[in-house]
Amino acid sequence: MKSVVIQGIKGSFHHEAVEKFFKTEPVEIVDSPTFNSLVKQVVNKEVDYGMMAIENSIAGSILPNYSLMTKNDLYIWGEIALPIRHHLLALRGQSLADITEVRTHPMALLQCENFLDQYTDWKRLAMDDTATCARNIQEKQYKGVASIGSSLAAQMYDLEILAENIHDVYDNYTRFFLLSREPKKVEGFNKASLYFYTDHQKGSLSKVLEILASHDLNLSKIQSVPLSGSVFQYSFHAGVVLVNEDYDKYYKAIEEVAKATRYLKVLGEYKQDKLVIPE
Repeated sequence: MKSVVIQGIKGSFHHEAVEKFFKTEPVEIVDSPTFNSLVKQVVNKEVDYGMMAIENSIAGSILPNYSLMTKNDLYIWGEIALPIRHHLLALRGQSLADITEVRTHPMALLQCENFLDQYTDWKRLAMDDTATCARNIQEKQYKGVASIGSSLAAQMYDLEILAENIHDVYDNYTRFFLLSREPKKVEGFNKASLYFYTDHQKGSLSKVLEILASHDLNLSKIQSVPLSGSVFQYSFHAGVVLVNEDYDKYYKAIEEVAKATRYLKVLGEYKQDKLVIPE
């Protein structure tokens, strides 16, 4: 059985991302407290893969995670775009009238402000992890305390969902990468993640973008990250989608981009996970 390390504990959105990616294939899920420790476990061969959040449709990119991938020479084997559905969780038998305090991750608090503002007497505590807060409520039998988390967390820690879908923005997605130590070309891939940096000269980035466009590669994402060892110079992470899966054009583009940059690395070639907006 393959092992996958996640940031947080079982019942977290990282856990949900693993289940969505592997579907019915059984995998061992390993907890890790931070993204740094997650990457370390993959690099040290303690696990087969790491599932790591990379961006949120509301909060934007998680910039340190881009750097963690490149600094530790990790590769992308696939992606998952997970709809984030926040629910209010508490001990069974509790009601909204019993709640005096909400404990959860600070991002979950921010994404559920409209709901929480209805309850001005509730104390809000920002904690490390949504699933850990849910587990603590059950283990310590906290009455009057609620957490914000996933339906998976409610199921795993036998909590009651007092209010469903309390997030402010319905179309809230987090993109996750499945990471490994070795590269893998997924059969039938239609998306690639590129990492590169150019000479610090006028028009160098636009030249790369022109190459991609001229070979019918759709730029789905470009993210600048400070280039280590340089002052105010940047490297770039780019997601490109193949139009009609034309591999000849793709490989020709990679060849030309390599010549137009100081450094180019293909971090992964995999299948794009398209957003499916729930009704």
